[in-house]
Amino acid sequence: MTPEYRINAETQIKSYLLRNDIAGIKNMQVERTFNDFDSEVHVWNVRTTNGNWWIVESEDLPMSLYTQNDFYFSADEAYSFHLGIIQRLNSRDQKNFSHIIAELPLDIDYVKSISRRLNKAATTLNDVKGPEDIQAIGLTCRESLIELARVLAQENPDLIERNNLKVADFKGITKSIIEMYAHGSSNSKVRKHCRDVMEAAWENSSEVVHSSNKNIPDAKICLLLTCTAVSLIQNLFFKYIGFDNEPKCPECKSLNFRISSKENSNAMVFNCNECNYEEDISVTE
Repeated sequence: MTPEYRINAETQIKSYLLRNDIAGIKNMQVERTFNDFDSEVHVWNVRTTNGNWWIVESEDLPMSLYTQNDFYFSADEAYSFHLGIIQRLNSRDQKNFSHIIAELPLDIDYVKSISRRLNKAATTLNDVKGPEDIQAIGLTCRESLIELARVLAQENPDLIERNNLKVADFKGITKSIIEMYAHGSSNSKVRKHCRDVMEAAWENSSEVVHSSNKNIPDAKICLLLTCTAVSLIQNLFFKYIGFDNEPKCPECKSLNFRISSKENSNAMVFNCNECNYEEDISVTE
């Protein structure tokens, strides 16, 4: 370890500890050095007013923090634990990065371009080389939110004009859209939760874009918040056009039912598949 590397590493460790609300460093020193990744991996023994910690760092691997307070890891154990996490990230988690937004369907025609963009950003998590790659993912998320605002503005020009909003005003436009799609006192909590998500997605993408200290989990969080914001707008639209007015069984409230025609009659028959409730439904011509 060169003197220059030591000085830089100590600076990074101090910053890393501060981000984890750990201050008051009494002493720090390299306890062990390993060479299992074609580069040196150092285990630092750091003593602070907040307790004692192992810091594992190298030039090519993420920095990690392990407490010595509850169970005293040796330097070898701290390194082995860190090695296991890195191997899991490389062999399993990164293979799944392209699927992290699979549970958030982005199917409406006018956001398919956003869907493609976000899926492409998810796959780039497999090949992150440095902070600039994380920042690029944050930028993709921010651009996707701006595109969503633009599409909503095009679809609702009267609403945009009435509220004196600009096309790129993501927070202003989504707030107005939420008010329109989830109107009424019964949806007041839904509106608040949705506004909070929009705010979080926008602010988080900005943080990731402008910070050089973010890591892969930060990029995943940014993507998930962005996808959630887009998916929420879609599902609020479904509420707006009446999808939440689907019939339910009057007895057990189940949505699992079938409606069949009744012979020699204009009536239909409602049959609940859960509780077997049955009711005639008249059809008005």
